[in-house]
Amino acid sequence: MAEVFDWDVRVPLVSNVYVLIDILIVLMVLSLGLSGVVLFFVGFDKVYEVLRVFVIADGFVILLLYSVMGFVFLNRFQLIYHIDTEGVHVRVGEFESSLNRMAWRTSSIVQRYSFTGGRVYSLMNEEHYVSWSSVTRYFFDSKHRVVSLTDDFRPLMRVYCTVDNVDDVLEFVRLMVPEPSDDR
Repeated sequence: MAEVFDWDVRVPLVSNVYVLIDILIVLMVLSLGLSGVVLFFVGFDKVYEVLRVFVIADGFVILLLYSVMGFVFLNRFQLIYHIDTEGVHVRVGEFESSLNRMAWRTSSIVQRYSFTGGRVYSLMNEEHYVSWSSVTRYFFDSKHRVVSLTDDFRPLMRVYCTVDNVDDVLEFVRLMVPEPSDDR
């Protein structure tokens, strides 16, 4: 079995369940936090009005994000993976236009400190590395061919596999990430 895997994959954005979940979690946390602060300052007597404003704003932000993903990134994002015995390295492929690169840089700066995982979307310098020593668990989604590498608290990276390499990559991940023990 090879100890090094290299491949590139085009990841869908608008139809990607992981992107949808990450966006919804970030928006919910931000909206609930900001609406709580606003409600605190207005004395909790205008709950409906405050929540209505935040729901409308969230809808607008979701529409804007999906428009950018669909029209600027053309619903596809190229990721180039390198996996070896040290860890997993992912970098962004070439963009078709400078508009795509500008949108990527802007979104990377905004999402740099995201706690929701999916570090694929928060690569500051268009690449990200996770060593095997920081990975404690993995989860495999066979329908989407995605291996999620996590530590004890959050997802560290999502590895999108191709039809050809999904079995080999999953077997390699199983070798590199020990099963968690029950005595923790």
